[in-house]
Amino acid sequence: MQSGLVPENIKEEIKSRCDIVDIISEYVSLKQRGKNFVGLCPFHDDTKPSLYVSRDLQIFKCFACDSAGDVFAFLMKYQKITYPEALKALAERCGITLPSTYDSKESKISEELKNLNKFAVQYYQKMLFDNSLGNQALTYLKKRGIDDNIIASFKLGYSLPNWDSFLNAGKKAGFSEKILLTGGFILEGKKQGNYYDRFRGRIMFPIFDVKGEPIAFGGRIIEAGESDAKYINSPETPLYTKSKNLYNLNMAQRAIQKEGFALLVEGYMDAISCFQAGFTNVVASLGTSLTDSHVKLIKRYTDEVIIAYDSDKAGAEASARGMNLLIKADVRVRMLTIPSEKDPDDFIRENGADAFRKLISSAVDLVEYKIDRINKQIGIDTAEGKKKAVDDLVSTLASMGNLVQRSEYVKKSAERLNIEEEYIWQQLSKIGAGKNIAKSTQPTIKTSSKQTARERIERLLIECLIQCPKLVSKTKHLKKEDFTNSCHIELIELLWNNIDESKENIELGDLINNCSSKEARDLISNIIAKKLTLKKNLLSNIEDIEAELNGCIKKIEDFRKRESKLAILKENTADKITISQALMSIRKGK
Repeated sequence: MQSGLVPENIKEEIKSRCDIVDIISEYVSLKQRGKNFVGLCPFHDDTKPSLYVSRDLQIFKCFACDSAGDVFAFLMKYQKITYPEALKALAERCGITLPSTYDSKESKISEELKNLNKFAVQYYQKMLFDNSLGNQALTYLKKRGIDDNIIASFKLGYSLPNWDSFLNAGKKAGFSEKILLTGGFILEGKKQGNYYDRFRGRIMFPIFDVKGEPIAFGGRIIEAGESDAKYINSPETPLYTKSKNLYNLNMAQRAIQKEGFALLVEGYMDAISCFQAGFTNVVASLGTSLTDSHVKLIKRYTDEVIIAYDSDKAGAEASARGMNLLIKADVRVRMLTIPSEKDPDDFIRENGADAFRKLISSAVDLVEYKIDRINKQIGIDTAEGKKKAVDDLVSTLASMGNLVQRSEYVKKSAERLNIEEEYIWQQLSKIGAGKNIAKSTQPTIKTSSKQTARERIERLLIECLIQCPKLVSKTKHLKKEDFTNSCHIELIELLWNNIDESKENIELGDLINNCSSKEARDLISNIIAKKLTLKKNLLSNIEDIEAELNGCIKKIEDFRKRESKLAILKENTADKITISQALMSIRKGK
């Protein structure tokens, strides 16, 4: 669904039915303070209520981190979803049917698959608890230390060992063989038209998207035959792409933001054991190597990851691959080493949560981890060991786009290996990652500069128009070239092109959603702050606003005339008569 295909009247209807105070109250505890409601902001580590929500204006604003907007903006920021996804979620909540999009066929299939996956979750749960054959699976989970609350939270289930149990149940529930095949629940046999269940005799692990919707499954065998794989997973479907989803992110996203880092493990049981032990910021890469899409997903929530893959050879190799991708994306990486080549699940069951917490606190950065590995393999006291360590470090160091960060790690590596930094830089230079890299990769320091008198006028004009959209037409004789600040240019063009002048008020949330730059969003955020706190410098009646606007327009026109005058005076080729005539025209406003 594309938001542009949804008529404005339907968007307005959704907003009118979804009171922003009610929506935000589901995520944040709000208390009324005068006309507004206040609470702890969920978008930063808030210790005293900084979040203000206005029922009258249907907007929110945090006075600490400057997050602001309407109900759509809150949901987008909180759930890390797109505007169309927020639109759809709120439409479903208030019972509004959105119009069909150009890809209605694909949308219909996706909707069927969503319903099928929801049915599958309920069916497998029922088989685990209500079927005598499920007792074996339940006993297995209990032996692994998984309690009933966690089984319920993760919606674990069981697939019967029969060849067609789910096939028959799905067809009985109204799902066609075609959609069961598309969803990956059944396979076609050698004989055409002969189908059988993909998951048989397995503990079922539903995989959810970030919104908590089931999109796929993993299945673990209980009694494995010689040809049985320990785990099998759903194939990729219109709902599910393995490389773009992380197991348990739906329940971990808030904890990741609160803790400041994600704990990354490999498998379902690792994630479940960590979660049960209190490490609720855990996600799993679904048994696959970390991908660029995984990294982008993680960066929505944090810039730090602790990798806790299995400590065997395969786990170490997977860690190394994932490490480089994360570093390339400017994510801080620490490595957790589990003794005796165990996985997190085994370690927690044998040693407890406190012991695992100590492992997390002692997780080392990438340089220490890689050098420690080489030291264990062949030692780093010899020339051979030092060279091997540098060769292993070079690809990781080269992944760092930030030269300052790279320099720090080069220095740290040289100190640990007791070698000259220059040798490491020489090896980096061989692959084009030496000291002489493009300036754009170096961090820049943001300097604060005071607004000019002209910029203050431009900003005041925009504030006047936002307060009273009926006055937008009075400024349309101006040109974007009359504005000097790029943020102001973006906003004035938005106001000229998108504002309905018949309305009494502008939807500030919509205006924020349409802004492409952070500066423009921040400016509107500050205007929201004025509205929420009712400061004296926010004009209250249309006569005052219009008078202020007229003053701004005149000053901007004066700036334009002055610039034109200066341009003429700088033109050496013009004769005195031509210059005098041009200056006279400027004075007359021609």
